[in-house]
Amino acid sequence: MAYKPRTLFRIISDINTDIFLPHIQRPFVWEVSQMDKLFDSLMRGYPVQTLLFWKTKEDIKARKFMDVINPELDLHTLYDENKSQSGVEKVFVLDGQQRIQTLFCLYAGKLVSSGNKELEAYVDITSSEVDEETGQVYNLKFFEVGATVQLPLFRIKDVMYKYGSQSADEIGDDVNESLDTILADSDSAKKDREKRVRKNIGRMRAILKEENNFWVEELDGVANSYPYATILEIFVRVNSGGTKLDASDLMFAAMKELSPKIEENLENMAELLSNGGVDFEIESILKCLLLVNDKGAAVNPNKFSGAAGTALVKSIDDNWDTRYIQAFQALRDFIVNDLKLDSPKVVRSQKSLVPIFEYLFFNLTPTHANKTRLKAFFYKAQLFNWFSSSTDGILDYLHNNYLKSSAGSDFPITQIMGYFDTRKKNTSFDRNTLTDHSLRYFLLHLLYVEKNSTSAFNVLLKNNAPHIDHIYPKSKLAKPPFSLQPSDVNHIGNYRFVGANDNIRKRAEDPASYFGKVSQGGFDIARHLLVTSYSANPDLLKMDLTTYLDFRNKRLDEIYNIIEPIINFK
Repeated sequence: MAYKPRTLFRIISDINTDIFLPHIQRPFVWEVSQMDKLFDSLMRGYPVQTLLFWKTKEDIKARKFMDVINPELDLHTLYDENKSQSGVEKVFVLDGQQRIQTLFCLYAGKLVSSGNKELEAYVDITSSEVDEETGQVYNLKFFEVGATVQLPLFRIKDVMYKYGSQSADEIGDDVNESLDTILADSDSAKKDREKRVRKNIGRMRAILKEENNFWVEELDGVANSYPYATILEIFVRVNSGGTKLDASDLMFAAMKELSPKIEENLENMAELLSNGGVDFEIESILKCLLLVNDKGAAVNPNKFSGAAGTALVKSIDDNWDTRYIQAFQALRDFIVNDLKLDSPKVVRSQKSLVPIFEYLFFNLTPTHANKTRLKAFFYKAQLFNWFSSSTDGILDYLHNNYLKSSAGSDFPITQIMGYFDTRKKNTSFDRNTLTDHSLRYFLLHLLYVEKNSTSAFNVLLKNNAPHIDHIYPKSKLAKPPFSLQPSDVNHIGNYRFVGANDNIRKRAEDPASYFGKVSQGGFDIARHLLVTSYSANPDLLKMDLTTYLDFRNKRLDEIYNIIEPIINFK
C-alpha cells in the first residue's frame, strides 16, 4: 500500500475517538529531551519517520492516548471498553506512538512534572540560532498551567486553540504587536525579529495544518485480510528501533489475547518483584512460567497459539492464586530478606533468579541450608557470568536435569557447579575474584549484607544511594610521596560504601581525622573498617605508605573471610 499524507490536526482530532493504541504497545517512554528533539526537527523542516496504522473491527483492547503525560498513570484506566469490542471499527497505531503522543501533548495536552504539577509547552518564538548547549534551534520549555509566561515564550497549543481559526500571518502580526510593547528593539532589530516570528509561527502552523509533514500507511483490516498473527509480526518488525521490542513482547501480546486476566497478573507480579529493587522484567516472569510448565525457556509466541496455547494460559489462570502467586511471593521474600537486593547495580544477570523461582515453585518453604545453597548459586552466577550467553539453553538444561524433579530435595548446587565446570565457567571463589575491579559493586554489596544484615542501598532518599568511597583518599595516593598505581589505589581493601551526601562532605580528608570524628560522633566505624585494631583506634590510620598497605591488606583478608564461606557454601 502507498503512504498517504495526513495533517497533524486531523490526527490529533481523531485521537481517542477513532485512533487508539493496541494493548500490545508498551507505555510512553520518551524523555523530555526526546520530545524536544522531535519538535526541533519538525520546526527545522527535517523529515520524520512515517507512521503505520491498522484499521480493524477485531476484538482487541483499545488504549487511549494520555491527555496528560504521566509516567505513573495506570494504563488499565485508559482502555476504552466500547471501542475494544468486536465489530467496532477503530484505528490502531502500530508505529509512531512516541511521536504522536509527544505532538498530542505539545499541541493539545500537558505533562506532569516530578512535583505532580501539570505543565504546558512553550518555545521562544524569536528563535533562529543553534543553541551550543543543546545543538537545537527550538528548545521546549514547560510551565505550570495558568502560570504567567511572557513573550517571547509562546504557548504551542495556542496555535490549535487560541489562534485556531487565524492564518499564520494574522497570528504573526498579533504576536509581533505584543512583542513591540515588551522589547525595546531598534528599527533594524525589530524588522529582523518580526521576520523571525512570522517564519516560526508559519512553520508551527504548517506542522499542524499542512499535509506534507506526516505520511501514514494504513493497513485496512476491514476491507482486506490482515490476520492478527500477521499484525503481531509487523508490529515487532517496525518497532525494532526506538523502544525495542522482541519475542517476549509478541508472546505477551499472544497471551493477552487468550486471557483478559493474565496481563494484569503479570504486570502486578513484575511490580511486586521490582519492589526489591531488581526492576524485574516480564520476560523473566514468562521464562519462569514456561519452565515450570515444562515448555522450555525460549520466549516464543507459538507456545501460546492453537489448542495447546489456550490450554496453557487457562492452566496458568486457574492456578494463579493457588500456586504461582505463592511461588513468586517466596521469590520476592528471598530477594528482599536473604539477598537484600535493593538496586539494579547489584544484579548482573536477572536470569539467574529464574532457577531459584523454579526450585521455590516446587519447595515453597526451603530449609535454612537450602536458602544458603540458593544464595551461593545466585552469588556464583553473578560473579562468574554463568548466564552471559546461551541463557535459554542453560535454563533448559538446569530444568531438565536438576530442577523439574527437585520437589522435596536439596537445591542441587554441587551438580550445577559440575555442569558449569564442563562449560569452562569458574565455580569457586578465590582472592583473584575478590580483586576483580569490575565486581566491586557486587562484592561490596555482598560484604555489607553478610556483615551488617542489611543492604547499603536500603536508604530512605534515592539521592543518598551509596557511592564507592576510598577510605584512603584516591587523590593523595596517586601523588607523591605515594605515587601508587591505579590497581593499588582502586582496591577492594580500600573501598567502602558511603551515602552520597556523606561522600560529598568527606572529600579527601585523611582517614585518621575523618574516622576519628565519626567515631566520636557515636557511629560504628567497625562496620566499615573491619580491622579490629584500626577500628578501636582510628588514630592508627596514618597517612603513610606502610600503614596504608598494612591496613588495606588486613582489610582484604577480613573481607575474604566474611564472604568466601557464603559464596563457596561452607
